[in-house]
Formats: sequence, structure tokens, C-alpha cells
Amino acid sequence: MLLKHLYDFAVSRNLLDDPAFRRNQPVRWIIHLDRTGKLLGNGPQQTEGPRKNKGHEYDVPKTSRATNSGTVADFLVDDIGAIFRLSGDPSEERNERAAAKLAAKHEDYWRQIVAARETTGDQRFDALLTFRASLSGAAPAFLVPDAKNTGWMVITSSGEEIPLGSDMLTFAVGTTLFLDDSIREHWRGVHAKETSDAEGAAVVGACIITGQTNVALARTHTPMVTGLPKPAKGTGAGVVGVESDAFRSYGFEKGYNAPTSIIASRAYLLALQFLSRNQNHWLPLGPAWLCFWAVESKDATDVFARLLRKPDPLTVRKFFTSPWAGLEKQPPASDKFIAVTLSAAGPRIVIKDWVQMPLIEAAEHFKNWFNDLTLENASDESSVADTGGEDEFAPLAVRRLAGCTAPLTKKGGRFIPDFDKLQPDVVTQLYRAALEGTAPSLSLLKPILNQLHSRLVRDDTYNLLYDESRFALLKLILNRQPNRSMKIQPTLTADTEDAAYNCGRLLAILAATQAKAHDFKLEGAGVSERYFGTASVSPSSVLPLLIRLNRHHLNKIRKSERFGGHERFIQEQIESVLVLFKPARTGLPPTFPRTLDFQAQGRFAIGFYQQHAADAAARQANKKDQTPALAPAS
Repeated sequence: MLLKHLYDFAVSRNLLDDPAFRRNQPVRWIIHLDRTGKLLGNGPQQTEGPRKNKGHEYDVPKTSRATNSGTVADFLVDDIGAIFRLSGDPSEERNERAAAKLAAKHEDYWRQIVAARETTGDQRFDALLTFRASLSGAAPAFLVPDAKNTGWMVITSSGEEIPLGSDMLTFAVGTTLFLDDSIREHWRGVHAKETSDAEGAAVVGACIITGQTNVALARTHTPMVTGLPKPAKGTGAGVVGVESDAFRSYGFEKGYNAPTSIIASRAYLLALQFLSRNQNHWLPLGPAWLCFWAVESKDATDVFARLLRKPDPLTVRKFFTSPWAGLEKQPPASDKFIAVTLSAAGPRIVIKDWVQMPLIEAAEHFKNWFNDLTLENASDESSVADTGGEDEFAPLAVRRLAGCTAPLTKKGGRFIPDFDKLQPDVVTQLYRAALEGTAPSLSLLKPILNQLHSRLVRDDTYNLLYDESRFALLKLILNRQPNRSMKIQPTLTADTEDAAYNCGRLLAILAATQAKAHDFKLEGAGVSERYFGTASVSPSSVLPLLIRLNRHHLNKIRKSERFGGHERFIQEQIESVLVLFKPARTGLPPTFPRTLDFQAQGRFAIGFYQQHAADAAARQANKKDQTPALAPAS
């Protein structure tokens, strides 16, 4: 089961060695005080870490008590709610219950500070308590509402104002953080007592993860996984939770409906926390997250991460030649690869799907994945991504592929995929196609083609040749269908009799003819923008009309000083496609399909794309030649 794999991961990575502290947690703000409790500078110091706007990563104290109640705080490191009794939204009117929970969390934070002062005798805690008393329950001067009064701005030690997110804060007296050895030993003692008390009061039973019997079972599974983006709750999310009668069995309460030992529950959640903070294990795709790891080989996991995030041609070629070249140690033949698609619903992590398979089998499926995605692209410029982020120049990155199915939104004058509206099931289908060699559902064709049509019509900056991701995904989906009528090749297929594919080719030639007739300076919508949608669904209602109108474009080219003579080659190119359509009877014009289903519409789109790519390749090969550059005839 998946929780057992996560538990094993935590054990193999030694995540339980020091359970009182959580590793590599970002702390963005450090509040520096002097020995008398006076603030040093204008405000807190901002730290820098490997992730933008998250802060430096520390091993921070972590309580074993359940923090999802909203009334429990962590020791020394927490948010503005725990430290200053402030809501993340200054304008929010809290109801009585919410206000009481926030007050309880605030008191719990400072109760732990007082207890630490009494136990350790460390006078630095006096500075913290004096600072708290000086506030008299008000917000500190370095926290001010933003312009919309919906968030907070932090006035930093240098006087700069920076928006506050769901950031963690801590204190330092002078230049000394409260994370030195003496404080760490104190917290280990507190944490050990918390654990002992919980185990002493716990129900004893069999753990469904480890199989151990007569072990203390966790009433609630903690610690919560924090730092996950929406739709996860900012205070953290867990996997197992029981809050209503519908999820209870035989009268059991809370976590006893999924009996798990305290240690096992902590282990699998620590594993998820660790994985979510490592880009070699975690890939966010809108409201879904892809989590993956090799059971035994850490280096092998890095290889798969690069293939999912940045599959540039060199990386893919090396992988085909020798998947594990460059690794210090070859993965064992028995190694397994595990991948999980996750999402969230408030405080719950939702497991959408997961797969386990031999690592060597996953590698073979990845080779097939890139083979099926391969398309010849004639563009001599870098394909500028419309997703932003680190996948910016990787057309076959899974983020770019998934983005082809999402609705478009306009940002900064550009149309980009709205990843917040990406369907988590799309992510599941793509990773299963990559890891298991399955065929993504034909239902994906609709959003892919709808987005293509939308780009052609709405996006003035859209360049078809830079949209390799879309047509590569179309090719993979269509070629993996068991009932396909045509196997699409990486390059233009000039001799196929597939009507839908040839209709797409024909529309591309007619659009290119119109562009040349206007000296490539056509203003407004052209043939592609006006007729692609209709032609891809009902070719017979559009293509005969466009062929008749094309005569005017050919006449214009014939009279052109720049392109005169090219019309003969264009006419030959059109005729080479038309002869592939069978007329109703001899002497009649070719017959185009009345309607095309979704698979046929996908082939239409790829024919349209590959004709454009072939023409572009021919132009590049002959750009120093005066002879018209056209794609080869059949």
C-alpha cells in the first residue's frame, strides 16, 4: 500500500532520526532583539533560501501535538497568528469561534516560551517576553496592512516594505538564533514527553502500515504537511482524517478507523513533507502534484525528474543511449519506481492515483513516451514557452504538455494556460502514459483542439511552429489508440490517403498562399483564423469555397514582382494533395468529408501543422536560392 511505501521512504532517508525537528523548513523572517527586548532596526531581517520568497531553510522545532485544530502552536518558529494573534487578512471579521481558536494558539506559543525560560534558565527568553509585553496586544509597528487591506506588509530591518505571505518567523537576541544546542536539547525533552504522554493515553492495537501489534495507535495523524499550494489549506494538510459519521466504522473515532501507530503515521507524513520540498521528487501542475521516487537509487530519481521537467534534446538522446550514464552507481535490477498524483481539498491531501513498477520497466516506457512525442520542427528559433517558470524552453516537459489542455487566460498581454483550472485527472493520464505506456483518453482531444482554435482566433502573437507541445501530444494520443486509421510519423506524410490529415494539409497550403499573395503582410484574420474551426469539423462546407477564392491569390502572386512564377509551383502543390481525394465519379471534383469526429479532427490539426513545418523547412533549406521553397509533393 502507498502509506507503507512512504513509511519505508522515511526510514531509508533517516527522517525519523531526530523527530523533534523538521528538516529544511523555510523561515523567511528573523526578528532581532537586544537583551532588553528592544527591536533592532526597523523590522525583521529577511532570509534567503533555495526557493524564491520562502526564506532560508533550517531544522526547526516541531510539536507532536495535532496543529490542525488551530489552537496548537509550534515552538519558537510559527506564523503571525501564533506570535502576534493576527489573522492573515486584516479586514477579516472573525466569528467568536475563530477568534477563540486564534487566541488559544497565541497563548500556546507564549506558554511554551515561558516554560522554556523556567526549564533552561536562559535569560534570552526574557527579551522575548519583554518584547511581547511592550506590544500590549497590538500588532508590531513593522506589520502594516497592504493597500487593499487584505494582507500584511513587512517593514524590513532596512525600511523596505515587502508583502507577507504564509511565512514563518522566529526570534534572535543580537545575532544569536534560538536554535543553538542548549535550546535544541530542551525541545527534544519536551517533544519526548509529548510523545510519551500521547502513547500512554493511546489505544493499543495493530498498525495497518507496519503490521506491528500491541503498539500505540495515533488518534490523529500528525504532523500535518505544510507549504502546499492551493487548494491545500495554508495551515497544513493530512492524508487520513475522520470528521463525520459517514467515514466511521464500528463506533471507532478519529484515526482509529485507519489504525496506524504513532511512529508510522509520523513517518509517512514526514516523507510527504520531504518529497514536497524537493523538486527532484515533486512537480506541481496547477491543482495537482506529481510525486515520484526510486525506492533504492536516489540518482535514478534525478534522471526521471530531468525528463519530466526539462527534457531537452540532449538529455533525451543520452537517456536513449544509456539511461543511467553519468550516475556514480547503477540502480540495482530489483529497484522499483513509484509515482503518485496528489491534490487537496482543504485540510485533506487527496490521492488521485499511484503506480509502482520495476525501475527498468519505467525506463523503457519513458523511451517509448519520447518516441511517440517526437515531431520534426523546422523552426530555427527557440520555442518560447507560454507557461513560464523553469520549463520555459522544454516543449516536451510534462508541464507544457498538460498546459495544452487547460483554458487560456490573458496575463501581461499574452494568452497562457490557466493552470489553476487544469483537471487533476489530466496529470494522472499523462504520467501513466509515460510510466506505463497507456493511451491517454480521447476526451483530451477536445480541450487540446479547443485551445488551438482559441489561440488561432484570439492570440495575435501565436506562432504555430512554436507550439510543438500541442501537436506532439496529439500525435501520442492518436497513435496509441488501438483503432487508429493512420499512424502519424514525425515528419509530413505526403502519400497517405487519410482524408482528415490531407484536409489539414490543404488548408495550410491555402493559408500560406494567401500570406504570400499579401507579401506576408496580411492585416487582420486570414484563412487559418477564419476557417480552421469549421474546416476541421466539416471540410466539405469550407474547402471548395477556399479553393475557388485561392485563384485570386494565385493571380496576385503571378503579377507580383517578388513572387512572380511561384504560382505554378503552388498550383502543383495543391493538385498533389487534391489527387489524394476520390471524386464521387470520374470527371467530378474531389469529394471532401462532410464531418470529422474527434480523432479525425486531431489528424486534421497535425496535417495542418506538419504541412506548415515542412514548408518552413524547405524555405530554410533554400533561403539563398531564388527557386520557390515548397514541401515535397506526393
